[in-house]
Amino acid sequence: MYDSNDLPCPVVRDSKGPVSEYTDLDWVFRVREELDEALAAKTFGDRAEEITDTITVCVSWLNALGFDEQDRIDLFREVNKKNRERGYMGGTF
Repeated sequence: MYDSNDLPCPVVRDSKGPVSEYTDLDWVFRVREELDEALAAKTFGDRAEEITDTITVCVSWLNALGFDEQDRIDLFREVNKKNRERGYMGGTF
C-alpha cells in the first residue's frame, strides 16, 4: 500500500512566507512559476521534478482552501472517475 509520504504533501510556508496569507493571484503566480521552471528544465529528470513541484503547489492551494488529505483523495477519485467515464484514461483501472 502507501503511506502519507507517498502522496503530495501540502506546504504551509515557502521562501515568501506562510502560504495561508496567499491570495488567489499569489497561487496562480506560484503555479505559473513552477510550470515555467518545468519548461526550462534541461533534462527529463529535472522536468519531472518541476512538474512534481507544480503538483505540490496545487495540493498546497487545495489545503489552504480547507481541503484536508481525505478531501483531496475524494476529489482525485471523483476527477479520475469522470475522466475514465469520458474515455480520457487508457487501460482499465
